[in-house]
This record gives sequence, structure tokens and C-alpha cells, in this order.
Amino acid sequence: MNTDRLIDMLRSDIEPVRRGHLAGTLVAAISVGAVATFILMLATVGPRAGFQSTDHLKWIALKLVFALSVVAAGAPPLYRSIRPGLENEVRWSLVVVPLLVAIAVSIAIVLDAPRALTVMLRGATTISWMRCLSRVVFFAALPWGALIYAIRQGAPTRLRLSGAFAGLVAGGMGAAAYAFNCTSDSIPFVAVWYGLAIVLCTVIGAQLGPRMLRW
Repeated sequence: MNTDRLIDMLRSDIEPVRRGHLAGTLVAAISVGAVATFILMLATVGPRAGFQSTDHLKWIALKLVFALSVVAAGAPPLYRSIRPGLENEVRWSLVVVPLLVAIAVSIAIVLDAPRALTVMLRGATTISWMRCLSRVVFFAALPWGALIYAIRQGAPTRLRLSGAFAGLVAGGMGAAAYAFNCTSDSIPFVAVWYGLAIVLCTVIGAQLGPRMLRW
């Protein structure tokens, strides 16, 4: 069989990729991951006691705004990182905006009440920060798995970068799930410990990306 005939045979079975198929797959993975991690939270730790009160709902909403803003900021560059030709256009500048805003607000609060910094960072108990880090990472595992599946439907070439963005988005989703259980209500606590947990998820994703996404 000559080369031209082989090329013609391979080309005859090619079907055009549906427009928006990859974006739809990524949106579906985020949706499935969000539902899965919320169910996991309900099945393991459940919502905080008395979360229906107005004050508690206010803090849950604030934590959700921060966590979901991370997801919203991380999803577009994640999509670009798995599109051949667009992966080099990925920038981190907009992704860190939610964290920078939270840190800026925290600094303003601390400057207004510097003596309360230790209490705000400690949280409701002395192990609140440890619980935050571990549970956010734990809740992020299912969304990360869903995102890895979606990424594999594309053609990522920078596997560490794609894995990192998957970890970032999954970390935001894990933080959103933990927001319903978290009993520590202060913006500095959210900025520092939620932020560190999401960064940790990002680092883990970057380390596992080349292994999980290898063609």
C-alpha cells in the first residue's frame, strides 16, 4: 500500500468535531463535580449547626462568593490550556484577582483592629485552620477527577499547566462545599486558609497533571 492511498483511507473516516463540544464537556464536568462534592459534604460532615440563621447564611454566602469567584476566574484559562494553539495565551494575572481582593479586604480589617488578628486567623477552634485545609482538599478530589476526564477529551500539550488549573478550579469547588460546614467567620480566616487550601490543590494538580493527562 502506497502512502497516498493510506492517507486517503485515514482521511475518509474523519468526522468534523462539533462546535463547542469541548466547552460543553468542561461545563458538564464542573456541574457534575459541584453536585458530587456537595453530596460528599452532606454525607460526611454536613452543614454547620444552625446554618439557617440569618447571620450564618450571610457568612456562608460570603465564603461562597469567594470560592465561586475562584472557579469563575479559573475556568476560562483551564479551557484555553487544553486547546492546541491557545495554551500559550494562558495568564495567571486574572486568576489571582479573587485572592488579592480577599487579602486586601483582610488587611483593611486588620489595620482597623490589629489586636484581633490572632483570633480571626485561629477561627472558631485551635484546629479550625487544619480542618479547613484538609477538608477543602478532600472535597476537591471529586471535582478534580471530573475535570481530568474532561481535559482528556481535549488535546492538552502543557500537562502540568492544565493539571494546575484543574486543581485551582476543583479547589474553589471544594472550598464552596466546605463553606456550608465551616464555623469560622472572619474574612482574614477565609483569605488565608481558604486561599492556602486552594493553592495547595493547585500545586497537587500541577504535580499529578503529567501523570494523569499523558497521551
